[in-house]
Amino acid sequence: MDFVWRSLVSLIFVGMASEIIIYPLFFFNVESSLALYECPICHLSCTDYPVLQDHVELHLDECSILQGRNLNDLELAQHLQNEEDRQRRTETGRQEKDDFQKLQRQYGLDGSGGYKQQSLKAMAKEVDFGRMQPSDYHRRKADMLESLALGVDDGKTKTSGIMETLCQYYQNECKDIKHVWLSAGVDHFHCSLGDKGWGCGYRNFQILFSSLLRNNSYKDCLKVPCIPKIQTQIEDAWKEGFDPQGASHFSSKLQGTKAWIGACEIYSLLTFLRLKCQIIDFHQPTGSSGTHPRLFEWVLNYYSSGKDSNGKVMSTSKPPIYLQHQGQ
Repeated sequence: MDFVWRSLVSLIFVGMASEIIIYPLFFFNVESSLALYECPICHLSCTDYPVLQDHVELHLDECSILQGRNLNDLELAQHLQNEEDRQRRTETGRQEKDDFQKLQRQYGLDGSGGYKQQSLKAMAKEVDFGRMQPSDYHRRKADMLESLALGVDDGKTKTSGIMETLCQYYQNECKDIKHVWLSAGVDHFHCSLGDKGWGCGYRNFQILFSSLLRNNSYKDCLKVPCIPKIQTQIEDAWKEGFDPQGASHFSSKLQGTKAWIGACEIYSLLTFLRLKCQIIDFHQPTGSSGTHPRLFEWVLNYYSSGKDSNGKVMSTSKPPIYLQHQGQ
């Protein structure tokens, strides 16, 4: 008769999550008087216990390899996930940096130089292409440096007689128009090689400023400043505490840049110069299809108030409006 009991000898296998104790089964065959040892894993019977022990250890080694492989797979998956996350963060950071640099270039804050540097580069390119003689280059360079040293615009982009021409045009043409209101006389200043692509805000200020020169109270003490001088004056206004939020946007620096400016910077400058002005903000359309009827009503009231509309064309003494739109 066969009987079975558990051996006192134990084999210990340490797994990932728990400790497993394996007891080999011991059989005694009465008929053959042979002691048999059965593998607790694959149930193979052996007559020699050391042989069985080696056999079981092979099973355990195989389990260790498989579990180690599973552990390595988990570590590999985690590593790949971490690497993917790192690459995603790197790509996001690079894209944000590229977008920021594009905005800096677009708005003239990329450190590529300002009016003077752009003028010299543009004139040198004109010489290279044969569109300007070297002698003209040196003459225009000297004129530009003199203008910058004085802080006064050289007037080479100025066009006078704008209001007079408009008055004559509306008197003789446009028969279907009932009334026209014109601002006080102004000079028009267009862009030059030095501010092409970014100088409109400064040129509009020069146009506005030229109107003040026709006023007897200002004509003897004011000159139309050049663009670098305007930048210096705006920085001076910031130093005096005007528009701290706007100053922080430009890091309190305009000189030597191609930075775009708008109504807030012009307001700070005019107020700094003790010239009375105000900002009227039409921050959203007031009509259909994105139109601004309230803006036009305000402009009409500004020029037509205080004066009867007796004729078709009314030339007022009011200075022009610095009109800035949200755009690129």
